[in-house]
Amino acid sequence: MNCQLCQKEFDAYLDGKLSASTRIQVESHLKTCESCYQSYLGAKVAYKVIAEERKLESNPFLSTRVMAGIEAMGPNHESYRRVPIYEKAIKPVLITISLATALFIGVVIGNIYKPAAQTKGVPVEMAYINDGELESVALFSNN
Repeated sequence: MNCQLCQKEFDAYLDGKLSASTRIQVESHLKTCESCYQSYLGAKVAYKVIAEERKLESNPFLSTRVMAGIEAMGPNHESYRRVPIYEKAIKPVLITISLATALFIGVVIGNIYKPAAQTKGVPVEMAYINDGELESVALFSNN
């Protein structure tokens, strides 16, 4: 039996699910191969830990006890604090007003500033740019 095949059989060997001939082959390989024996010992420890974990049972009343403890603390406990009206109502209103004011000031400043290049009159060509939308197609037909 080679090392790879032996290590594949560790779980079945630890569970006792191997046939007699395969079990004997695994045991003889473990006696002759030190690295597989060390791997087997690690798997055996892991198997014991998992078996112990399976034995543990959760307490069904744990959540009930925790909730009762929280309720027993009540509103006078130090972790409870009253939120002042400033934080509840006034603070959000002030933030909204300041944002609206900043937006308004930005728009006003943007409209006031006009560079010298933009202060010229509108070219004549720009005045006729939308005339095609205003005229009827019937004017251009030869009826």
